[in-house]
Amino acid sequence: MKKILIVDDEPSLQEMLKDILSLADFNVISAGDGKEGLKLVYEQAPDLVILDCSMPVLDGYEMLERMRQDPMLLHKPVIMLSVRNSEYDEIKGLKLGVDDYITKPFKATLLLARVKAILERKEQSVNANPLTLLSGNETIKSEAEKRIAAGVPFAMLYLDINNFKSFNDKYGFDRGDEVIKATANILLRTSRECGKKGDFVGHIGGDDFIMITAMDNYEPVAKRVIDLFDKSIPEYYDEADRKQGFIVSVDRENKTKKFPFMTISLAVISTAHTKVTHYGQLSGIAADLKKIAKQNEKSSYVVDRRKT
Repeated sequence: MKKILIVDDEPSLQEMLKDILSLADFNVISAGDGKEGLKLVYEQAPDLVILDCSMPVLDGYEMLERMRQDPMLLHKPVIMLSVRNSEYDEIKGLKLGVDDYITKPFKATLLLARVKAILERKEQSVNANPLTLLSGNETIKSEAEKRIAAGVPFAMLYLDINNFKSFNDKYGFDRGDEVIKATANILLRTSRECGKKGDFVGHIGGDDFIMITAMDNYEPVAKRVIDLFDKSIPEYYDEADRKQGFIVSVDRENKTKKFPFMTISLAVISTAHTKVTHYGQLSGIAADLKKIAKQNEKSSYVVDRRKT
């Protein structure tokens, strides 16, 4: 259960908020002023704080300002409550780092929607890959498990860049990061151009990515990713290397050898062909398919067609 701290000096409003949030399966704690609220932030580590602007001892703005001065509380989600619909108040709160603003009186449905949206957004941002800002492993797993549990047909594409290590070794991490970010942008562009509503793009880490699309949509998606990748990747090589069509670098055994330009391998699992019961199964099949796809010298995709 997510824990929510209510900081408000009105007992009746505290009780109303407790009722609304408790019925929605949140663990609710409360404080009557900003000083007590700040103490509970440190002692109870709530997932979100609902904070009234006007309170005795320490008002909402002062409490929020003190929270944002602590690096550990810099990104703690906060919703501000106010009796006034004042632009000045909202600007003041936004400058201090408030996540949302709700004017009293408010509807229970609105409050719950705002709370759930902020918690979901914060969870995704914490799990995001810092380089590409795409969803990371936990969100990828959660997204796949959610579709499996709901029985929603889908196709998962596992993407891996070939010869990325040799490129990184020769040109350095900064240029390697540029390739990773460019690949993320290719996937997002493909999702916009060829994808379906509800498509998902994630970054497992390093040069490994995930795309989830509609069950019957993997082929145009895979082909578009390959096309965009192959057209753009030569730009990241020096002109001399582009002319000769390869680079000279060291392999994993520290031996100098020629490496062709980077290509991309895609392992595709579609529930049209494969019965999937859990995320671990998806990962295992993808790992096997990726080995097959990597045998091709050019960018390619391999589809699992085993009936399981």
